[in-house]
Amino acid sequence: MTQDSFTILEQISQSSTTTVYKAHQNALDRTVLLKVLHKHLLRDRGLVARFSREAKACAILRSENIVQVYDLTEVDGAPAIVMEYVEGRSLEDLLLDKSVYSEDLLLKVAVSVLKALSYAHERGVVHRDIKPGNILVSENGIFKVTDFGLAAVSDAPSLTMEGSLIGTPAYMSPEQARGESVDNRTDLFSLGITLIEVLTGEKILVGRSYAECINKIQNFELNSLDVFASKCSPHTFEFLKRLLAPDKNDRFASANEALEFLTSTAEKKSVEKALEVEKKKKKGVFLVGGVSAIVILVVVFSFILRHPAIKEVNSPLTNSIADTSSPVPTEKKAEAQSGELRTTQPIVDAEKKKLPASDKMMSTSSPQQIASSKNQPSNGSATVDANDSGYISIACTPWAKIYIDNEYAGTTPIAGSIKVPKGRHAIMFSNPNFAPIVKELEVQSKLLSTVEVNFLKTSGYIFVSVEPWAEIYVDDQYRDTTPLSKPIVVSAGTRRLRLHNPAYKDIVRNLTVDPGDTVRLNFSFLTDVQK
Repeated sequence: MTQDSFTILEQISQSSTTTVYKAHQNALDRTVLLKVLHKHLLRDRGLVARFSREAKACAILRSENIVQVYDLTEVDGAPAIVMEYVEGRSLEDLLLDKSVYSEDLLLKVAVSVLKALSYAHERGVVHRDIKPGNILVSENGIFKVTDFGLAAVSDAPSLTMEGSLIGTPAYMSPEQARGESVDNRTDLFSLGITLIEVLTGEKILVGRSYAECINKIQNFELNSLDVFASKCSPHTFEFLKRLLAPDKNDRFASANEALEFLTSTAEKKSVEKALEVEKKKKKGVFLVGGVSAIVILVVVFSFILRHPAIKEVNSPLTNSIADTSSPVPTEKKAEAQSGELRTTQPIVDAEKKKLPASDKMMSTSSPQQIASSKNQPSNGSATVDANDSGYISIACTPWAKIYIDNEYAGTTPIAGSIKVPKGRHAIMFSNPNFAPIVKELEVQSKLLSTVEVNFLKTSGYIFVSVEPWAEIYVDDQYRDTTPLSKPIVVSAGTRRLRLHNPAYKDIVRNLTVDPGDTVRLNFSFLTDVQK
């Protein structure tokens, strides 16, 4: 079929929500992928909105190891994402050849995917579905991560636990399988499961049913990996174990930290070997000078990773959200949600003023170091004079991403205090489960201001029992599947509850949830509704 802007060449794949085509973009004379939302889903406004968010989240990701999103358009009246077309095949297809299972391939895949994840995570995007099918290898041997369709824009304040159980079951992290809030470390676990498959061909968490798969994930133990210890070097095996720690607090703190560990001196020879193998595949024979060049590049690459330049606190995604996010709560509501706000200076509610542009900031290792931190450089390239700066100590229950003057400053708990120029600063607390809280305060030289926020003060709980079972949606956002192990946390007020079981018509109810209260409900599809 031919459109004004695109000529459809062939259908690549189809899922329950989208069809992916290989197409020719006529105006730019290039081959692209078109990911088109099914027309019958256009009535689901929540799904259409999420599809749009996917495109916007991915459009900012411009990395050699990430499939580029070019544009959001329409094909035959349906929303479509225009993406880079990669000549090559998926890692899933590559692994059909059992002869490729090796530590060398593991190292190459790991380095490429970690570079992609590090870039995405720094910009607030969590993939949520890392697996062999979402990793492509181009004809020139470059591995690229694709399909951020399940990505959670982790600092988008309007998302309320959206897709907490979205993902491919056999590659889910334990916290994802439990329906808990996820962060960057979820992608590291999924990568670890993928790398075990690259090394051995084993899909260690696959089950005969969805329930069996989830059970395997929730009962996964690290010592079960010991059978693979002989398949790779001790350094690589330790790397895999740290990726796959069931408790996310025991994993690498970030993709960049994992990358540094993997490419450390102790493993440099293995990385060099992997690069040499790839080079031989392309050219057949290595010249002595070529080997020397590869070694030099690896040494330089390892040095750069272990000695990264200090970066400014800057997030393009954050800046764009600041202009398009949901309205800040009213003054009365913000005060109720924010808990306690203690400061040495006067406080003004930030909703009376748009978040200003920021200066750069730094976090000291402890509040006690304030007096000795004069003339320390900030995270940016400039130095903030101690005589012109003050300090902010931040705490939040349960947790939040913190933005000071639109600049990402970290995720609580944040150790120590944050050094900022004196003057007025807007602080935004963002947690996908709640409406954002924004406060503005005046910071004076050499003084410490303390801000404490408790989202739970104005939250309530819903506990639902359904016969035989149901997916639970609150305000059209998926939250959990019965039977529930714990109540669902929701913002107080009127909430729309929808229970979905494909064998029956949906049950829909409007609920009023008061702060601190638990609303308990019992339903039966067998008696309440018939399809």
